[in-house]
Amino acid sequence: MFDLSPYINRLDLIKDTANQVIKDFDMFGLEIKFSGSAYNAYEELFDQIQPHIENLISSNRQKFMGILYRIDVSEEQLKKAVSENQSEPFSAIITDLVIKRELQKVVIRLQYRK
Repeated sequence: MFDLSPYINRLDLIKDTANQVIKDFDMFGLEIKFSGSAYNAYEELFDQIQPHIENLISSNRQKFMGILYRIDVSEEQLKKAVSENQSEPFSAIITDLVIKRELQKVVIRLQYRK
């Protein structure tokens, strides 16, 4: 994953990222809402995504893997993140990866449009 820090404070990209999260989770029947506030966008999305991830890990492994596949979180990224954040809950690590990967997809689309 490349450095996303130059993009994390751009309201247009934050909104596009939230819309991408909403779209991808909706495909699996999971509702995510976004207020549109850039101030706490990461926390807002994190607080909604993590319970879904926790639930899927424990109750529907197939759907959980489907979401990771849809969002394009690789097994390699997952292993690396888990080894670097061993004190964090697994669902929190996954949630962080999901948000960052969705932002990365938005940024890549923006770069290809130019």
